Amino acid sequence: MSLKKQLIIFAAACLLFALLYAAFNILVDPFGVFGDVIFDYYEYNMTQNPRVAKIAYIDKYGDEYDSYIFGCSKSSSYPVEELNEYLDADFFNMFTYGGDLADMEKMALYVIENNTVKNLVLAIGPEAAYRYDSEEDLLKDNLHAKVDDSINPLIFYGKYLFCNPSYSLDKLGSYFGRSYLPDASNVFIAETGAYNKIRRDTMPISDIDSYYADMAGAEFDITYSRPLDYIDEALQSVANIKRACDEKEINFILIGSPMYDAEIACYDKAELAEFTTRLAEITDFYNFWGYNAFSHDPRFFYDGYHFRNCVGSAALGYIFGNEEIYIPESFGTLTTSETADYDLMEMNNEDFGSEELTVKVPILMYHALTEDAAEANDVIITAEAFEEQIAALTEAGYTAVFYDDLRSYVNYGKALPDNPILITFDDGYSSNIDIALPILKKYGQCGTVAVIGVSMGKETYKDTGESMHPHFSIEEAKEAYELGILDFQSHTYDMHQTYLDTDPRTGVLPREDESEKEYITALAEDFIKSKELMESGIGNEVFVITYPHGKYTELSEAVLAENGAEVSVTIKEGINEITKGLPQSLRGLRRFNMTDSISGDALLRMLTEYIYD
Repeated sequence: MSLKKQLIIFAAACLLFALLYAAFNILVDPFGVFGDVIFDYYEYNMTQNPRVAKIAYIDKYGDEYDSYIFGCSKSSSYPVEELNEYLDADFFNMFTYGGDLADMEKMALYVIENNTVKNLVLAIGPEAAYRYDSEEDLLKDNLHAKVDDSINPLIFYGKYLFCNPSYSLDKLGSYFGRSYLPDASNVFIAETGAYNKIRRDTMPISDIDSYYADMAGAEFDITYSRPLDYIDEALQSVANIKRACDEKEINFILIGSPMYDAEIACYDKAELAEFTTRLAEITDFYNFWGYNAFSHDPRFFYDGYHFRNCVGSAALGYIFGNEEIYIPESFGTLTTSETADYDLMEMNNEDFGSEELTVKVPILMYHALTEDAAEANDVIITAEAFEEQIAALTEAGYTAVFYDDLRSYVNYGKALPDNPILITFDDGYSSNIDIALPILKKYGQCGTVAVIGVSMGKETYKDTGESMHPHFSIEEAKEAYELGILDFQSHTYDMHQTYLDTDPRTGVLPREDESEKEYITALAEDFIKSKELMESGIGNEVFVITYPHGKYTELSEAVLAENGAEVSVTIKEGINEITKGLPQSLRGLRRFNMTDSISGDALLRMLTEYIYD
């Protein structure tokens, strides 16, 4: 074979390889720049580079939206569902990593020019004047060629055509290995453009020390300074976005996003004052930059830079005048050119907003009661011992409350009585109504029963014929509920199983041979069945799951939360710190197991030790 033919074959082979290489990257499309026509897996694409993938996504699905929010990753904490409700809109969150206003401006102008836009929200912090027009990664930190005229389209698409195939292989691995909970490769919700925070927002949160331990690795101790070297450039970008909105008669809202105390301290007060006053000259803006009740408490932050969705909800509540949710008195202001100086004085006061948000609440756990002392054991308590304990609590000034009272404290800031306590009963035994209810009524207290739905009205275990302690019926529960002394919540419908079951499940945990999809379906259907049974038959709202045996997982918390379980309860011993504005403080609640051997005085000593520890 001649050299010429060899060269032609070699060139053809190289060309074929290049075409296959490019075709592979086009078909898998790990950054979403080619339309992702096969996988439509924008959760992954946005995780790789939200600047590029979100523009590609809006080009593809833009007709579904009429409003947009722009900002850094903090902006993901403004729930688009709430913005939709407040503004009667369909929002998409265009936030990107890094908070670079130079990029936000170009993306916003592109969206305004190419889409129907009714509302545009720009959420920024002082970091907008700290970092400006920088690019650290040519594949993951760059803009789409469509929004930046300085980018050569051939070079732009070429680098994604011939990027390392490992990106495509990683996407395939993520796509075929994805599960209900997000992982590091798919942290977005494609339909909203926001982070998928189901893991973080169903994480039980109690006291600050345990929160630090649970969040090991999250950076809260921020000590370095952040000079605002780009105030002029940042202000010009804000002005350009506002001008474009004004020209198109788009409702423009500017938000100064909340910060943790340690981040506030990173900024020079004089520079922050200059940025604030000059920003207010461009437009009035909703200002949450300063010290407040949330900023003082790390539990309201995922780390030192990112506030939780509950804080974003409070900010939106303030902006839109929602008086039905909890908003600290010190939280937020509308900063104008006339009020900027006064706002700065309050923002810079480190003691501002130091209101108490947390109350310690013990929960007592009972099961069955008996009049016969010979029957007493670790889960059955005599009426005499129960009355002694309730009498001691009452004499000491404790007031029993319902889970709904805790929920109202957290969500609406509704006050709790002094020394609140919950008295709970597991399983749904007839003795809860026959014995406990009259004693509770006598002392002016109340309780909550976690009911096993399948056992209601039964004296034998399911279809086995094996006797068990009698359980009250749905009709008896309804009569008790109408007295206002007992509330009824879920202990699952049929996941509190024993050795008598053919294939017993351990509480709500998955079986070994159960796929994730099968497990999620079974868990959701069980809770919904329990919820519907009691809500229709008793008349109370069911929003609490008490875990059988106290066992639960990240997945069970997420699935049950998405199906209406706002409160979850365990058997782990300890006190609970219930916190206004922090719904995660209602998850994974701890309880004290009550036995016949605990005297009234011993109970009071135990509670005092935990409460004042």
